[in-house]
Amino acid sequence: MREDKIRRRNELRKKNKKNKKGGILSVFFTLLLVAAVAFLSYFYYGLTPVDKSNNNDIQIEVKESYGSQKIAEELKNKGLIRDAAIFKLYAKMKPSLSFYVGTFNLKPSMSVSQIMEELGTKDKARAGNTFAVIEGDSILKIAQNLEKTKKINAEEFLEKVNDAKFIGKLKEKFPELITNDIYGKNIKYALEGYLYPAVYTLDDNETAETLITKMVSVANEKIVPLYKENKRVWNIAGKDKQISIHEYITMASILEKESTKDGENTKIASVFLNRLAKGMLLQTDPSANYAADKLTGAPTQKELTLQSPYNTYVTKGLPPGPIASVGSVSFKALNNAEDTEYIYFLHASKDGKAYFSKTYEEHEQLAKEHIDGYIPTSR
Repeated sequence: MREDKIRRRNELRKKNKKNKKGGILSVFFTLLLVAAVAFLSYFYYGLTPVDKSNNNDIQIEVKESYGSQKIAEELKNKGLIRDAAIFKLYAKMKPSLSFYVGTFNLKPSMSVSQIMEELGTKDKARAGNTFAVIEGDSILKIAQNLEKTKKINAEEFLEKVNDAKFIGKLKEKFPELITNDIYGKNIKYALEGYLYPAVYTLDDNETAETLITKMVSVANEKIVPLYKENKRVWNIAGKDKQISIHEYITMASILEKESTKDGENTKIASVFLNRLAKGMLLQTDPSANYAADKLTGAPTQKELTLQSPYNTYVTKGLPPGPIASVGSVSFKALNNAEDTEYIYFLHASKDGKAYFSKTYEEHEQLAKEHIDGYIPTSR
């Protein structure tokens, strides 16, 4: 009889433990559900207008260096959103969204979604005294365009991008971006490729030095993380080499000038990396133009044979430095270069597409088919 009582007592203890464990789990999941509902409720609340009845315009300026965090802080400070963290989180949920530089008129009656739509619409941005650096612009082109603003003299700008004392200050301020490589032999403009393409606000007291500093600051913010994402070991003439950020920007600048549709850029990147690995001439027209200080048009036969370290038709490997300002699209294409055996490509004059080939014979045949008036070239 005593054994039965003991057995019964043990069974009851096990049952109580099981019920207790189930109870704890039930409480945990209930709390988790309550927390999730609370978060979603607060998240939804944070997306609603601050004041539905207030249609007064509030001006906000988005500068070229602003990311979503800075924009969120500005909006919160102006009383246009409820929570900066929710704005930033919501922005991350829209990876295709881009914010334009300029001045915007927003209202407290607008939801976060409406505010983002305004900030992401180019026509809504009212430009003040601004200056745009376009992807693919060379320093010479930038200087000429600046002259038209009547703010900064082209000659003054070209002197400043090669000013060793000024560049030394930039090197101290942005050591991961500005290295001694920019002082390399045969460098035409030390800061070529380091002036990031964006729209810049020109202050009333703007100088070549202050504007260049802005451009390099944005380049540091944008390029350094992308460089770190690259594997940074390239095969050059059959040998693996750790590439510098200067070489990275230089290759990306060639890709920028040769880029076509987004879907083709990763293949174009593979062509240049394959040629680099095989020790072949890169043979890119924009390098011949750059060597000749030519800003537009196709290079002539004379320019293609110009003896210059920048002309990749006569010099193997990468040029001494970048040949243009580079946007994030080209850096990302370089980081995600496809694994192909292509060593030739061409831009068709008929449909604008890029056509790729593994042999010179295939390349010539494609050129005859897709380029009007094509004249056979040497290997």
